[in-house]
Amino acid sequence: MTDYLRTPDTPADTLRDTLLGALVGLARSTSSEPKTENTDAVLNAGLRLAAQPDAPAETLQRMLDITRAEKHAVAPNCATCAMPCGNTTDYDLTRLWNAPQAVRTLKLRMLAAAIRLAQQHPSGDRQTAVYQVLFTLAEDWDEALLLPVVQRAEELCGE
Repeated sequence: MTDYLRTPDTPADTLRDTLLGALVGLARSTSSEPKTENTDAVLNAGLRLAAQPDAPAETLQRMLDITRAEKHAVAPNCATCAMPCGNTTDYDLTRLWNAPQAVRTLKLRMLAAAIRLAQQHPSGDRQTAVYQVLFTLAEDWDEALLLPVVQRAEELCGE
């Protein structure tokens, strides 16, 4: 696996995980609300930044702020909802790190594929796959459900 997809051991790594979790929340917010003209760009830029192992904490924090602002633009009522459903909640990557080995491995492959797709400045099916992968990361699926998502994302990376 890539050197930036590992259990966090520095403040910057923790911030990277927080950014990735916010990107999952942004992607999930678009399942019930329409994207803005900036959503794809913010999502892809955040993933590309997260892939930089030496990204400074200040830059990660700035991207985190941009991501959260974009999520608020997509789903403005979620921040003040009296009965939050959790659909747009940022994903806690601790869940990934603590998942069973087989699930963790598949989710890390999915995340790596989403990052590779974002690095290709995707559109169409590839951009849709980025959203699907990030949405799926927050689901408590077993290997049988995760594997087709992983395979499709990795297939799109190679096209």
